Amino acid sequence: MWKQYLSAVVVGVVIAIFEFPFWIAAVLLLGVSLWIIGEFLYILYGSTNMEKVEKFIIAKQKEPIYHFVYAQGFGTLQDQILAIDKILRKYKQPHIHQYYLALQQLLSNNFEQALIEANQIGKEPIMSYTKALILVQMGNIEDAKSYKFEKQWMEEAIIAMISAQNKDKGSFELHAKKAMNAARGVQKLSLIYSFKAMDI
Repeated sequence: MWKQYLSAVVVGVVIAIFEFPFWIAAVLLLGVSLWIIGEFLYILYGSTNMEKVEKFIIAKQKEPIYHFVYAQGFGTLQDQILAIDKILRKYKQPHIHQYYLALQQLLSNNFEQALIEANQIGKEPIMSYTKALILVQMGNIEDAKSYKFEKQWMEEAIIAMISAQNKDKGSFELHAKKAMNAARGVQKLSLIYSFKAMDI
């Protein structure tokens, strides 16, 4: 990301030195700005280069949501739970707040409370996905299977979690790989961290 910011500075210096007309300066600065934003969004949502995404997460770990993903990869379960506390303090949007509240209860093995919180997320497909994850952990496999997802990574992740619950290592590895292959950006990295931490 530093290369884009350096480019913006260089463009600004060139514009100042050569005294380009305003419209040329505006076009150049707009182009650099779009490049910076595009690179940022691609890393978040589209990249399959996990080395680059991981570097991004490490660099941005002071921000609560990225710190949670960092804790998934480099911290303990308690670190993840504490990271969610910071998210809950910063983000008040109902669906984000409720999702992380449900996730925190799930990580704390408070499954009934997690399901209550998940039912209040109010936004799909994340609400159904979260409920399915919780139901798997509760042992309600058939109820978890009743949810269908358009996003392949969600569908495969739930099957992987069911396989883990059933101690079926072969099925877990197959569907975990499918889930990771279907995901992109930070979500892909989060899945990698989550599956790697599981003891099957």
